[in-house]
Amino acid sequence: MPDYYSVNRASGSGYYWGYQMSQLALRDLIAVAFFAALTTVGAWISFPLPFSPVPIALANIFVLLAGIILGKWLGPLSQIIYLLLGFAGIPVFAQHLAGPDVFAGPTGGYLIGYVLAAFTAGALMQYLPRFSGSRAAITARVAFSLSVGALVIYIPGLPWLSHVTGMDMPTALVKGFYPYLPGDALKIIVGTMLCLSLMAQLPHIWKWSAGTKPARGAEAENVEAG
Repeated sequence: MPDYYSVNRASGSGYYWGYQMSQLALRDLIAVAFFAALTTVGAWISFPLPFSPVPIALANIFVLLAGIILGKWLGPLSQIIYLLLGFAGIPVFAQHLAGPDVFAGPTGGYLIGYVLAAFTAGALMQYLPRFSGSRAAITARVAFSLSVGALVIYIPGLPWLSHVTGMDMPTALVKGFYPYLPGDALKIIVGTMLCLSLMAQLPHIWKWSAGTKPARGAEAENVEAG
């Protein structure tokens, strides 16, 4: 079957176009559900800190990868589904918590930040200028997108933590930001390496390069060559 992106959109073949769209929707649905599940698994792998109500969890690496791989719309959608499952009472959050009370608690802002982070990472991957197709340039773009996305999680997270606990902002930074930066840096490194590997092996999965198959193929070749 021809690749979705190779379809001539001006061909006028309504039936074939409709069939391709239905296939794309099915693949997207599976991918969105997969990343919602990965975020759940990452949340379950968490470690409480004695001085903070915010645990260290692996969830945010999958949040960022959802944005990078699925793009600026499907990535956030996977996180919205994840949040809705938790809101409905399914124990998908860290420490197997669930329900509306989690959103009202100290970590509620971080959870909302997941959606924003996935969107930011996906948007940056799509819109950052591509000055070069070299491995170094691709690595820099991926790492930068992951880094900014990781920081975006704290934008709603820290004010909400301060509001719920009554901490002032400097204390919130000490208990809800600084201790997590080394782990975030490690996740960005691992995430970048994983993205480069997937880009070389599975170039067709990258939603941010939709409609630009030649450029995507060139990038994959450069990653492999690097």
